[in-house]
Amino acid sequence: MQVLNRELRFLEDSEVIPAGKSDEIQELYEVERLSFTRTLLYVGSILIGAGILSFIASNWEEIGKSTKFLLILVLFIGSNFAAYRMEKGFPKTSTSLYYLGILIFGAGIFLVEQMFHLGVSLREAFLWWSLGILPVAWVLRDKWILLAAAIFLFFTLTDEPYLNGQMIPYWTLLWIAAIYLLNEKIGFSKATGFVSGVLMLAFLATVISFFIDIDEYSYLFGLTYFVVGVGLTLIKEKIRDIYVVLGYLVHGAAALLLSFEEAWPVDWIYIPFSILYLLFLLFLIKRGSLLSIIILCVMIFRFYLDFSFDFLPKSFVFIIGGLLLLGFGFYFEKQRKKGGGIA
Repeated sequence: MQVLNRELRFLEDSEVIPAGKSDEIQELYEVERLSFTRTLLYVGSILIGAGILSFIASNWEEIGKSTKFLLILVLFIGSNFAAYRMEKGFPKTSTSLYYLGILIFGAGIFLVEQMFHLGVSLREAFLWWSLGILPVAWVLRDKWILLAAAIFLFFTLTDEPYLNGQMIPYWTLLWIAAIYLLNEKIGFSKATGFVSGVLMLAFLATVISFFIDIDEYSYLFGLTYFVVGVGLTLIKEKIRDIYVVLGYLVHGAAALLLSFEEAWPVDWIYIPFSILYLLFLLFLIKRGSLLSIIILCVMIFRFYLDFSFDFLPKSFVFIIGGLLLLGFGFYFEKQRKKGGGIA
């Protein structure tokens, strides 16, 4: 950045580029890091928002409904107007004020629901919060706002009617697709990409729950996610790395669930499944996958604890378990030095 700054200043002094253009160009190449100034502004906006909401909440009963609504509206419009006016001169302060507006908007949803008794559940309120801030993320091209919208949508998908299989929220597919496409458009964020992948998995859970009883057919639930995870792992050349990592986590967690005999309708099936999965992990390790080493260690340690507690004194269980973990750590470090990839 210092070299770029020096060259741009030289071009500006030589009148190759217009005066003031160097600052604009530098912003395009700005390294994304949380500066001290930005930290102060963001924390300040959060504290202001918390203080305003605390004041409103503490005097909630003494304020009339119309005054409450107008107060929330004025604060929301005021913070966004101030942010808009400061965009060119003070972009960091402007961003913090936009964040303040988003906090006021979300709090306003909860307060208005309480005020007018709209019967909106907590998770539905998060849905409306997500819907309201996604256009802001688009206009501002802000990754943090988009991440917040994705997280709020996830809260909605964990609503009890969906997890219990009472209904399938088909409409959320449009919202998940919008978050995914917007993340690609404004500059890919791994955190948002990961959450959007989790959103798809959560939607899949609502579909499975609608058609089968998970308590009775838990193995079908596990097998579905196992297949999805393996699929993401095997097509890693066609998708982003963060989705491949998610695939490893999914098939690892699903395999761990299916490695217990209680998960299957026939108690012995977990043994051949576990053996085949361990062979699959060895295949992935041979391809240079470090995550597969971690999953393999977890699986081995799971079976070690399962069998050793029945046959060995607890002191030996812990000692041997510690030695195993040390061995796993040494092997992982050795493979990492060879240059293996995470996935």
